[in-house]
Amino acid sequence: MMLLLAGAVLAGDIYINGVRADVPPVVTMESVSVRFDEQGNVWIDAPQYRVTVVPAAQAAAGATPAVTASPPPQPTPFSVAAPAAGAVPAATWWLATEDNGSDGQNVELLLNGVSVCHVRSGEPQMIIDVGAWLKRGANEVRLRASPGRYGGGALVVYLGRGRAGDGTVNLDTPDVRYTRRAIDLGGGGDTVFTVQVP
Repeated sequence: MMLLLAGAVLAGDIYINGVRADVPPVVTMESVSVRFDEQGNVWIDAPQYRVTVVPAAQAAAGATPAVTASPPPQPTPFSVAAPAAGAVPAATWWLATEDNGSDGQNVELLLNGVSVCHVRSGEPQMIIDVGAWLKRGANEVRLRASPGRYGGGALVVYLGRGRAGDGTVNLDTPDVRYTRRAIDLGGGGDTVFTVQVP
């Protein structure tokens, strides 16, 4: 999906990767998902993009609020040669989701402070190679649940080392197993894990 933003006038606000961005310049983004909530807000999930908003102090001084989005550097394709110091080889660390009939859940995954994706009730299973967002050593995995009313079964997010083959990914023992259930508090909140990458 390709999305072209040209400062459209909407009833609500625009959020890109959870960042309020009400007056974007002309920006074209590819491979994004867009949803509209009940208040008319537009939510754009663009995991391959980083978003920067002009600070309010600059806007108060007369600068027009703006959003810039640019793809992060692409990870180096996996090769037989040893990876560069600190790099994580592609197709070795994975995120996988499991939705057991949950309702109302919306969980953002941040790796080392960078928003990677949103996991929502009712959406297809996600399997993502997350090596591009990891580094050797300690990594922060933050799962941020949005406030709301939850129902149904559990929404589960797994993250760990795995092997890909024949269209499937096998995670032997996930380093992260995060579960949101209907009985969890509706106020949302963050859960943080530390994952060690050798």
